Amino acid sequence: MAKVFVPRDRIADGSLPSVCIVCGRKAPYRRFPGVSSPSLAWIILSPLFGLLTFWGYILVVSLFSRDDQIGLPFCRRHRGYWTWRAWFIVGGFAAMVALMAIGMALTPPPPPGKEPHPHWIFNIAACWLLIYLPSFLIVHLTAMRPTGSNRKSIGFSGASVDLENALMDEEVED
Repeated sequence: MAKVFVPRDRIADGSLPSVCIVCGRKAPYRRFPGVSSPSLAWIILSPLFGLLTFWGYILVVSLFSRDDQIGLPFCRRHRGYWTWRAWFIVGGFAAMVALMAIGMALTPPPPPGKEPHPHWIFNIAACWLLIYLPSFLIVHLTAMRPTGSNRKSIGFSGASVDLENALMDEEVED
């Protein structure tokens, strides 16, 4: 899995080459310009909530904005690449929390001296947890995603080396 470093200022100003960050094909679409902004989510919150914050940002941007002139380049095939993963990760986590909360709320208090028996919805939530967590890890860890950064660039794991090659070719031409 390749790790490609993309300059923050090139994401923010839309000057990245038109090479899909996922597969390396021609990329007519630009999305998610806010990825170039530094995030404090990992510092302020736990890593789990940092991940959910990132995927939540992707989901909100996907819902409320169209393709931009700035941001990361995506081809037609991968235009919704992060959007679908965000729906699965954020939606699955929200469903798990909601099912557990409903199951706990519907569990009646036990009579004195008897053990409590959880509502059947809580059992479904427990099964969803056992299915969702490994799926979440697989979807997140196999996705092209930001995995490191410094002041000047962001490192994307699973990104196409064709984008990195195009960036280097531009540097050589200058």
